[in-house]
Amino acid sequence: MIAPSERILWLPTSEYESRNWDYESGGYGGNRNPSGVRIDPETALRSTVVLACVRVLSSSVAGLPLHLYRRLPNGGKEIAREVPLYRILHERPNGWQTSYEWREQIMLHLLTHGQAFVEIAGAGPATQLIVLHPSRMQVERIENGRLRYRYREDRGTETIYSQDAIMHLRWLSDDGVNGMVPVELARDAIGLARACEIHGASFFGNGARPGVVLSTDSTISAEAAEALRNGWERMHRGSERSHRTAVLQGGLKPIEIGGGNMQESQFLETRRFAVEECARVWGVPPHLVGDLSRSSFSNIEQQSIDFVTNGLMPWLRRIESAIARDLITDDSLFAEFDTRGLLRADAAGRSAYFNTLWNLGVASVNEIRAWENMNPVEGGDVRFVQLNMTTLDKAAAAAESAPVVEEIVVEEPVPDAASPTPEPAPDATPQVAEVSLNGAQITGLIEIVQSISYGLVTREGAAAMIAASFPSIPTAQIDAILAGVVERQPVPAADAQPQQVPVAEDAPARSLEERAEPGTVAEGDFVSWGSAGGRARGRIDYVMGNGTLDVPGTDFKIDSTEDDPAALITVYEEASGGWRATETQVGHKVSTLTKIDPLPEPPPAEEPRAKPRRRKRGN
Repeated sequence: MIAPSERILWLPTSEYESRNWDYESGGYGGNRNPSGVRIDPETALRSTVVLACVRVLSSSVAGLPLHLYRRLPNGGKEIAREVPLYRILHERPNGWQTSYEWREQIMLHLLTHGQAFVEIAGAGPATQLIVLHPSRMQVERIENGRLRYRYREDRGTETIYSQDAIMHLRWLSDDGVNGMVPVELARDAIGLARACEIHGASFFGNGARPGVVLSTDSTISAEAAEALRNGWERMHRGSERSHRTAVLQGGLKPIEIGGGNMQESQFLETRRFAVEECARVWGVPPHLVGDLSRSSFSNIEQQSIDFVTNGLMPWLRRIESAIARDLITDDSLFAEFDTRGLLRADAAGRSAYFNTLWNLGVASVNEIRAWENMNPVEGGDVRFVQLNMTTLDKAAAAAESAPVVEEIVVEEPVPDAASPTPEPAPDATPQVAEVSLNGAQITGLIEIVQSISYGLVTREGAAAMIAASFPSIPTAQIDAILAGVVERQPVPAADAQPQQVPVAEDAPARSLEERAEPGTVAEGDFVSWGSAGGRARGRIDYVMGNGTLDVPGTDFKIDSTEDDPAALITVYEEASGGWRATETQVGHKVSTLTKIDPLPEPPPAEEPRAKPRRRKRGN
């Protein structure tokens, strides 16, 4: 049955009825709390902090999507939109409430009365879910162990419901049947908060400075005292008349009685503490109810996540469990709230998270677009993974089964001119994983191509090096790569003289094709190498074996191994008949360097001689 807004209460006549709240008596036993303010589920909402806590929790639960899912055999789940209960929970639980309003009312009853009751209307499966007010409901356990619900209608009649006809949600319970009332348990803290609000309103409403006594040495009659008091309050009472100038006659003197100073009574500190107390009762972070005294930009996001985990999640699980117990009869179905909207980070954090899921193949483009409330795109259901990733066992097996390459010379017979030449068999189409290169291989390929531009090797030599290093690359593709290489030649200036590299007279001539082998150069050796402007020279500062060589001052990195090390070199320039070091450092593979004799330093500059002074002869 539907209960109108008017409430009819009754005095408790049994142990079960004694648990029901009596609004007229002001709680269990009708005693006021020490603050002097009567607190019940209705008057507690007049406290701003209680209202804020109830509003935050109710609106947060009501605003989350509530879906009905079906369990899949592979362990996944899907939304069961075809089930009638899905529309009832997700869109319209009854003929006059939306799903948001329905869940908001349930949370209001849970947060103030400690329990909520929903009538399951309809023969068989539920067709409507109608919320019943907990102040009218009496719950009792019958002899067979089941529960029976007695609901008092607006005209005093009583309706009895069986356990299957009521969806019962409980807060903390000491008997497992009735939920405890949060307002009753925390009525002292709520009463303090409410008393501070009433005191503050009365203080500013009584602007005649409460605690002020008008004193005179003369004797005045009762009628004169009454007229004097009425005149004082008429001129100075109220916030709009406060701090006005008072004119006293007849020897009247104002005397202020202590205890009326708001600062001395720490009124603001008391109100702030009352906010923390009430927020602690319902598990709401203080910043969500307007207290930002202990919040900052560094911890506000973490506090919001903590609210979802510790403050909101228990209420969601309580509602989901009640739906599973009282509304769902199929074990393959279950209800669940979607909390991803509350746990969303900023745009940068979401982008990094989505990028990781997409690279690992966990989520597709359309799934990510659905999380961002965007429409799907065509072809967006395909998932991608990186090609250079494999499992540890496959990598170990490939390393153990790798064949040892040996050079075998096979003498081919000379074909007979009369015999027809057999046509080569078409090559099988290679797989993507067989022809793809990783980052280190691409770097090595680029270095081979650059050696042509620097004049270190010919195109034929580079083609042979690529074919030997990367057998998976077809010959036609190697030719296409080398066809795009531009050979750079140094262009000397018109008036420039060819530079001669000073070489010791007894030093043997070195060919530009001579290359240093691993272990033949060391730190301090002088080397030369090909560059865009000709042969450059320098001194080796550091040689790296296995690892990555970083060139200071640039983003250039070189991958090196023991068989193919890299060197960090200080560039030298020609100056005054010798060579001097510059501040520029470069990095090269040792295999691209030519070891040379030490470069001579320029001769020291001669100091200018002082001109002799001439003495002037006297006249």
